[in-house]
Amino acid sequence: MPSPDQNDDTSSLERARKRLYAPDAVSRDARTPLGAAGARVLPHAWKDDPVPNPSNRGERHVHIAGIFFIAAFVFFLVSLGAAGYFIYYGGNGVSPDKIVVGIQGPTTIAAGDTVPLALTITNRNAVAIENVTIEIDFPDGSRSASNVLEPYPRYVENLGTIGSGETVTRSVKSVLFGSAGQTLTLPVSLSYSTGGSNAVFMKKTSYPIAISSTPLSLSVDTLAETVSGKPFTISLSVRSNTTIPLDNVVLAGTFPFGFSVASSSLPLVNSSFLLGSLAPGARKTVTLTGVLAGQDGEQRVFHFSVGTANSPTDQSPAVTYMTQDATVAITAPFIDTTLSINGDTSEKPVIQPNTRQSVAVSYTNTLSTNIQNATVSISVSGSAVDYGSIQVSNGFYRSADHTIVFSQDTDPALASLAPGASGIGSFTFSTVPPGGFAPTIVFTISVSGTRVGQTNVPEEVSASLTKTAKVVTAVTLSASSLHASGPFGESGPIPPRANETTTYAIVWNVSDLGSPIAGSVVTATLPVYVTYTGKTSGSGAFSYDAASRTVTWNAGDIAQSASTQGVFQVSLTPSTSQKGNIPLLTGPLSFSGYDRFAGVQVSATAGPATTATVSDSGYVSGNAIVQ
Repeated sequence: MPSPDQNDDTSSLERARKRLYAPDAVSRDARTPLGAAGARVLPHAWKDDPVPNPSNRGERHVHIAGIFFIAAFVFFLVSLGAAGYFIYYGGNGVSPDKIVVGIQGPTTIAAGDTVPLALTITNRNAVAIENVTIEIDFPDGSRSASNVLEPYPRYVENLGTIGSGETVTRSVKSVLFGSAGQTLTLPVSLSYSTGGSNAVFMKKTSYPIAISSTPLSLSVDTLAETVSGKPFTISLSVRSNTTIPLDNVVLAGTFPFGFSVASSSLPLVNSSFLLGSLAPGARKTVTLTGVLAGQDGEQRVFHFSVGTANSPTDQSPAVTYMTQDATVAITAPFIDTTLSINGDTSEKPVIQPNTRQSVAVSYTNTLSTNIQNATVSISVSGSAVDYGSIQVSNGFYRSADHTIVFSQDTDPALASLAPGASGIGSFTFSTVPPGGFAPTIVFTISVSGTRVGQTNVPEEVSASLTKTAKVVTAVTLSASSLHASGPFGESGPIPPRANETTTYAIVWNVSDLGSPIAGSVVTATLPVYVTYTGKTSGSGAFSYDAASRTVTWNAGDIAQSASTQGVFQVSLTPSTSQKGNIPLLTGPLSFSGYDRFAGVQVSATAGPATTATVSDSGYVSGNAIVQ
């Protein structure tokens, strides 16, 4: 191709355009197909040298690409193998997934069985694991297989170092307890570390065990709800499921706040019943009666457990086989009643013997519906009641069973008691004189009626309440004086003379007419013209306070219906102003003590002792007058 003219100022782009659109452009640019053999020179606009035909290098390009593909494929295979190796063997790292913790043992047991567990720990890591510690947490109440009385809360063992590919086995035994149908889950944890690191790694698993049965089964039967203060009964049934006798079986209870035991079919010691031995398949039933105190809507939970005791004398459960709870709701009575004695509405009123008592019973409908044909009855019982003295103002006294009845027959308002409606019934009676043993009066209030239930069907409702009143004891107190028959060898003129000294023995007597009395004390003050000599006799102990001129006799405890006496000496020096009078030797007496049965303080008073020694033989009234 000729060289461009030096004087030609046509641009290269323009010249290319002209060649492209020249008439002979096709013939000059005609090309051989790619598949044509041989070399061909392609014309070039700016070079004279021929360019080799690309079809001559096609075979070489294909050969290089194949080699490259094969090399890349081989590299991929090598990389895949290396990755697989490191993934499987982990290189020098430690993976928890390559530490296998296996547990073999029973999946179903009877409560109280000894459970054997076989542990296997396998390290599949490429390196060893160090400071390996295995721990199994057992459920509450688990016991040692070697000593069933010893708690066994967990198993912990340091296994040291486990090498790569090494397997360690351990055998663990424990006695497990639980309720029938319960599934126990034993948490298992394995902690370890690796060489050159302070980090601690953890692997956790668990092992479930189902309880099929228990050596002792316990069932609790009681009311779902009760009225506050109303007695109710809990029935406890214990059955042996073993093939051998069980000794020292104990039933323990935990009672909620507000519960008080009234009675039980077996002795209750520290909230436990000792059932003794149970033969295979034998059953024992215990009934417990008590009352719950609380507010409407409150719930109380009773917790009972059955097991075996440490010994016949130690009733605390050593092994617990089964526990059962019972929930009792407290509801308000449909008719709220309040009984007062002489205006006292306390739970444990105390009344006086040989006196007239006034009783009032108030009642209120607490339901949201009417109560038809309501009846309120009060049964009266006890040794301190004079039943012939009972009088009722707006009710009826049924003397056959000592019951006072308030109904629509005596009060028309009780025919239909509207919601919130209330009323009062009253009666009076007398208590008998003191002298009986543990004098009490028991009032049992029963209410009944008909209401429309939730299903619009009339239903009978009833409730009861018991209140016990205790009758306090009575004390008689007296004071007297002696001269001729005094125990201290009395001296001085009789009758007494002014400005001359005569001694007297003062005798104090206390008689308890009812319940035992503790801490009995009698006191009196001495006139200024009387001197306490310090001579005493009788029971108890005397003391004298000169500042207050008070004589105190600590008579101590007095048995039921018993009496006690104390004697001390005084000297009298009358004044001329007392001539013709009978002087006092002491002031009035005051007694105080504690009634052990009624649980209250009791008191009594008596007049003073004088120079009238009426108990002396040969006494005449003139012997008491000062001359």
